[in-house]
Amino acid sequence: MTSWTIVADAAHGVAKSPDGKIRNVTGVLASDQQSDLAIVRAETKVGVPTLSLTKNSESIAVNAWAVIIGSSLQHKDQPVAAGIITSLGADPKKDAFQISGAIPNDAAGAPVVDAEGEVVGIVTAAAKDGLRPSGLLDPLLAQAKSAGTGRWAAVPVESPAVSPTPTPKSARNPRVLYNPAPQYPYQTRLLRSGPTTGSGKFRVTFDANGQVKNVQVIESTGQGLLDSAAVDALRRWRAEPGAHEWNVLVPVTFQP
Repeated sequence: MTSWTIVADAAHGVAKSPDGKIRNVTGVLASDQQSDLAIVRAETKVGVPTLSLTKNSESIAVNAWAVIIGSSLQHKDQPVAAGIITSLGADPKKDAFQISGAIPNDAAGAPVVDAEGEVVGIVTAAAKDGLRPSGLLDPLLAQAKSAGTGRWAAVPVESPAVSPTPTPKSARNPRVLYNPAPQYPYQTRLLRSGPTTGSGKFRVTFDANGQVKNVQVIESTGQGLLDSAAVDALRRWRAEPGAHEWNVLVPVTFQP
């Protein structure tokens, strides 16, 4: 689950799971622009840990503790925000609630977790209007069950061609087929100054044949050796051939 605003104009996506692996996100399964919520599908295997989802909005109580858990790639220390629930949306909808304390601007899509460790809400891009309770995901979850692999709004679906031209298949997002993880460079352990850990973001551009055309440092790790190790690994990535070149933003974290 995430904020609809984040994926509204997306064409490709990847996710980093707790085991450190990069997963393909195949598209949006269901979304609702009004509530600014969306459910996406990531290619994962059995055993990837997930958080429990509370579907009952009645479980959200004023004065209860809540924690917003953001991406560890953006924030070194978690949680990114915590406080008590200060207000609920007006009856009968109760489609929003608020917590004390400021919500970071880059927390959109993050889960709101209660003291029991269950997800009770989602931060949307329009956080000023309140956090969305997880109960609003019920109709989207129902839609997601029959949505297949999902699709991106920015990738058009081809229409059937007029005979005698064969009917083309629907446009499908290229999949990353080979994605070796960057290895921590041993030289970094020998440094006497400067950072030896760090997180960065890198844009990988694939050509129509699925070969990496370019790797661009969007956000440096703060250490040149780490940046070079990330770029070297990402240059070895391979994807399915497609009709045109495309790119994806990859987060990378280095720990010794």
